[in-house]
Amino acid sequence: MAIWNPWHGCKKLSPGCLNCYVYRIDSKHGKDSSVIIRTKSFDLPVKKKRDGSYKIPPGSILYTCFSSDFFLAEADEWRKEAWEMIRKRKDLSFFMITKRIDRFYEVMPVNWKEDYNHVAICCTVENQQMADYRLPIYLSTPIAHK
Repeated sequence: MAIWNPWHGCKKLSPGCLNCYVYRIDSKHGKDSSVIIRTKSFDLPVKKKRDGSYKIPPGSILYTCFSSDFFLAEADEWRKEAWEMIRKRKDLSFFMITKRIDRFYEVMPVNWKEDYNHVAICCTVENQQMADYRLPIYLSTPIAHK
């Protein structure tokens, strides 16, 4: 198991964000979770060891963006590069969770169906109102692994 947080921080979106663990952990360290930053581990999926092999070995599950939301608008400037690293590492399984599934079509790569079958995306809902809004969008997406 490995965790890849290409960016850190988030903007609270809905009632499900009320007790956000990222905000709770950051506050213990004096950090402002509402500030979104590109992390030093941004390129983790493609980092290599001295022997030329990847630091994240083939076959691993890479839990992606667990200190933010992959579909966060504030990360739009970095997402294309992140998608490219994900495409390049088809030997990994990328796993992400989002409350922003409504942005999927807006930010998915043009070659999604051909090159991203190794990505699993889960959509969270915290109440019936959010289920009524998010689930129809989620179910309509061409995500192979939900």
